[in-house]
Amino acid sequence: MPHFDDYPKAQGLYNPNLEKDACGVGFVADLTGQPSRRTVVDALHVLNHLTHRGACGCEQETGDGAGILCSIPHTFFQKVCKAEMGLDLPEKGRYAAGIFFFEKGNDAKTAESKKMIDDIVKELGQKVLGWRKLPVRPTHNKGLGATALACEPYMEQLFIGASDDAKAEQFEAVLYMIRRKAAIAGRAKYGEKNFYVCSLSSNVITYKGMLKSEQVMEYFADLDDDDFHSHVALVHSRFATNTFPGWSRAHPYRYVCHNGEINTVCGNKNWQRAREGVISSPLMPQLQECCPIVDPEGSDSQAFDNVLEMLLLAGRTLPEACMMMMPEAWQNADLMDEDKKAFYKFNAALMEPWDGPALVCFTDGKYLGASLDRNGLRPCRYYVTKDQRVIGGSEVGVLNVDVENVVSKGRLMPGKMFLIDFAQNKMISDEEYKGQACKKQPYKQWIAEHQLVMSTIKAGAEIQIDKALELPMLRAFGYTQETLDMLLLPMGVDGMEGLGSMGNDVPLACLSRRSRTVFDYFKQLFAQVTNPPIDPIR
Repeated sequence: MPHFDDYPKAQGLYNPNLEKDACGVGFVADLTGQPSRRTVVDALHVLNHLTHRGACGCEQETGDGAGILCSIPHTFFQKVCKAEMGLDLPEKGRYAAGIFFFEKGNDAKTAESKKMIDDIVKELGQKVLGWRKLPVRPTHNKGLGATALACEPYMEQLFIGASDDAKAEQFEAVLYMIRRKAAIAGRAKYGEKNFYVCSLSSNVITYKGMLKSEQVMEYFADLDDDDFHSHVALVHSRFATNTFPGWSRAHPYRYVCHNGEINTVCGNKNWQRAREGVISSPLMPQLQECCPIVDPEGSDSQAFDNVLEMLLLAGRTLPEACMMMMPEAWQNADLMDEDKKAFYKFNAALMEPWDGPALVCFTDGKYLGASLDRNGLRPCRYYVTKDQRVIGGSEVGVLNVDVENVVSKGRLMPGKMFLIDFAQNKMISDEEYKGQACKKQPYKQWIAEHQLVMSTIKAGAEIQIDKALELPMLRAFGYTQETLDMLLLPMGVDGMEGLGSMGNDVPLACLSRRSRTVFDYFKQLFAQVTNPPIDPIR
């Protein structure tokens, strides 16, 4: 059978590293943190109302992808593990669960992969509680389309028990190392992705696939069980923008779902790869062995989730990690609080912005949030109700809400964050959370002590060049009179890059017969898709 990610290898002008996706997102949560069936059902109802934001192929029953991310349904797992496996699960938080995609029809390879994963779990001091065959219904109702069915993976659910001395944060970090080390070992042995982990956590779990919105509950029998409860749920309907769909590329990922695109993703991946030479964390002593952090064949959304997950499990909170990756436009914001500006300035040295247009919704079971990048070109609206519920998504009307029951409602603005803290059972404003986060460390002091600026660097000896050599050297290094007048002169006079509005019809440096500067061989990437009109009010 075809692989569960049955898309072409890099060839000609096609490169899977350039894949982009996203589209409709939604979320439902109970502010009290109390798991309920209602939250799951309403979230799936929201997903059905996002069908128009996803896509399907020429086969009406093959979707680009859809799924749900929710908290661990402890009562449900207790029931099915006892009934199907004779397993008594530990208390909530002392075990993890995750869904694995394996190549269908290759039992020997699946068995080898499972043993490899089991060995790594034991090597890192945790307990393999058991594997459960995930019940799916590919022929339910109208069934899956032929394309989705042809590459449908074989799915199993793994349960891992925490070691007796593992604290919650340590356990999550070890789970990350288990997953990454197993994936790297599998790729090294088979030369390809021999399995895919939708999620592996003691807090949250993801059910997703190459499905249409309305097929998610029909396909996954677990979601149709009345004992499957959660206090929070994210849903996503995928539109694979000029790319190939696949089972692993469906959203939500392990902590996020995303609407829009990351147009800086090439640079983001390169910088992340560069940092891996010195990457370390006290919570993950074997972090170097988990590199590369970013899946080389993943989409822009998946790359974002990979880095966000690493920042979270290395010790940051989820909203703090999101602030690092999606900062506000702070450089010229004269009215911005100095502590907040110092936070962004300090972290800009550690992480470059992942610029969209992008809306990212995230949860780790402790927080539920959504953040717009500083371009602000993707919609997100939300409601908070009197019965302590939060409902939101890419548009209004994803779930019917009685007007009399609404306490507050709003929409996200560029660079702002919507946040629910389940420990405090309340919604926290952007100003309140960021005000606290930016004072956690002495960022202003660190900048003052360690920042180097040009004005503080002593000038060296002036370089003397023979006048007769100036023109030959400029020619040798590819400089023209136009370069001097239109690029270098404005930089010297105004201290900023010269801007122009005309196109550039000069041949590409790599095809030119003339000597060109080394800078001409590099071009800035920009979005080549149509974005919605900018709201004149914004």
